[in-house]
Amino acid sequence: MDDLMKVIQDRHSTRIFFDPHRPVPERDVKKILEAGRWAPTAHNMQNFEIIVVDDRNVLDPLGNITTYPSPDFIRENFEQLSMSEEELLQKKVGILGMQFPPAWRDKARLETAMKDTTPGTLNETIKGSPVILVVVYDTRKRAPASEGDRLGTLSLGCLMENMWLMAQELGIGFQIMSAFSGPVQKDVKKILKIPEHMAVSFAVRLGYPAAQPDYLRVRRERASFTYHNTYGKVW
Repeated sequence: MDDLMKVIQDRHSTRIFFDPHRPVPERDVKKILEAGRWAPTAHNMQNFEIIVVDDRNVLDPLGNITTYPSPDFIRENFEQLSMSEEELLQKKVGILGMQFPPAWRDKARLETAMKDTTPGTLNETIKGSPVILVVVYDTRKRAPASEGDRLGTLSLGCLMENMWLMAQELGIGFQIMSAFSGPVQKDVKKILKIPEHMAVSFAVRLGYPAAQPDYLRVRRERASFTYHNTYGKVW
């Protein structure tokens, strides 16, 4: 039980570059997929498919897809930022802002930043990963009586967590790339030959960090979000 808790506590999003010359062993990728196979899903629908991409002839075209920063992301991301480690330690939620451009960290410059953003590529998201997993789902299905397929979305979250914990146990870096489900989805689907009725939910980059990651990780104390029998009664 202590070992399981350690894996849960050590799990993190690896945001730095991966070593493109250090492949992820196929046997470990299969272990990660096996962990995903046993994830709980609404009504056991298992409404997902996963495309493993490790061929440079496929990775390179994906990486060259043009992306445009989302104004909504820039604006809403600002609300989650702490501008110093001291602030993040005090707030215990959100992320450290130093990883984003200076204009994205200055409220007075946000509107200008949204207008002045220049196109990038998915390579900036993939960051040298030798293998990525693209998770797709069938838009023609949904969990019964689940408006907006809320339960289906929850199921995909369970899938990602199972795979993430296995990757952590194996010492493999893991980061979810939500950009693949955005405006670039049409180009992604074309390269990967994904049928029209299937939608891209997430992509994951797997690999080994090119440098030793150094993250300040924070969580709220249990007493700050746990109540007993009635809302607001601290347990």
